[in-house]
Amino acid sequence: MTGMTRMRNSEFKTRNLAVAAGFTIVEAAISTIIVAVMLTVALNTVGASRLTQRRAALTSRGCQFAEILMSEILQQNYQDPGANPVFGPESDESTTTRAAFDDVDDYNGWSGAPTAKDGTALPNSAGWTQSVTVEWIDRLSPSTVRTTETNAKRITVVTKYNNVPQVTLVAIRTSAL
Repeated sequence: MTGMTRMRNSEFKTRNLAVAAGFTIVEAAISTIIVAVMLTVALNTVGASRLTQRRAALTSRGCQFAEILMSEILQQNYQDPGANPVFGPESDESTTTRAAFDDVDDYNGWSGAPTAKDGTALPNSAGWTQSVTVEWIDRLSPSTVRTTETNAKRITVVTKYNNVPQVTLVAIRTSAL
């Protein structure tokens, strides 16, 4: 009996070693699930990074367009140099092109694609639009809009990409007292 018991014990040990040396189907499935979860997290991180980079690029480009237009507006006279100035474009100034605009408030209500003052399209401006609002404001309280001349105007330029606002730029222009 002792010899048989020894043989059975050695067979049993060999079988246990063979089973312990390989992967079970459960272990393989768990490993696959862990790798799949890690891959999903990594791809989500890369996707979020790309989205952040895209948003930063849109904001940067929109800021460039807004600054170009705001610079153009701020170089204009505060008020029309003509004899009878009106708020907004005068009758001889087109509302579709800015070539004849000669004072700040001529830009009020203007909207269109980013262009140079003469109407030449700016590079990489497909899908972009801009709009301008000019308002009289209280000199002592710039957030207060007035309906009459105050010798101070707030200019707001909004730049959009595919109708989604990307940048809003605000400046105040005053007349010499």
